[in-house]
Amino acid sequence: MLKKNIHTVLSFIVIILFYNILSAQEKSSLPKNNIYEPYQVQIKGEYEGGRKQLLKILSSNLEYPVKAINNHIQGKVIVKFVIEKNGTITNFEILKDIGYGCADEIIRVLKKTQARWNSAILNKKHVRSYYTLRVNFKIPSNQSKPYIQDAHN
Repeated sequence: MLKKNIHTVLSFIVIILFYNILSAQEKSSLPKNNIYEPYQVQIKGEYEGGRKQLLKILSSNLEYPVKAINNHIQGKVIVKFVIEKNGTITNFEILKDIGYGCADEIIRVLKKTQARWNSAILNKKHVRSYYTLRVNFKIPSNQSKPYIQDAHN
């Protein structure tokens, strides 16, 4: 009888240990195609060289659309996109636009930065994450470029 009770207790302990191991593995594995917001990750996705380098690239490559200048269009454009695990950017979504080609111009320049992004990291794994960029267009004077401001990701 004692052997049977010991065997039952040991079997129960093994089952509990096995269940705990499986639960821990399920918690540590991440959904493959989830897209995370910046606040949900441990290391945020960003452009190689950081925010200052991104602003430098955008400032030197953005052209104020002539149609927008001719129509005295100014204002804020907000573009959201996904930084993929491999450092490319996809799924451009225009959250706010002032028209006349301004959002298209931002996307055109962003596409030139492909594969130059560092993906976000969650639980020591590269994950897909959102990035939001805000660009304020102000009619340029003396060939100045649109003012660039990124969101606090």
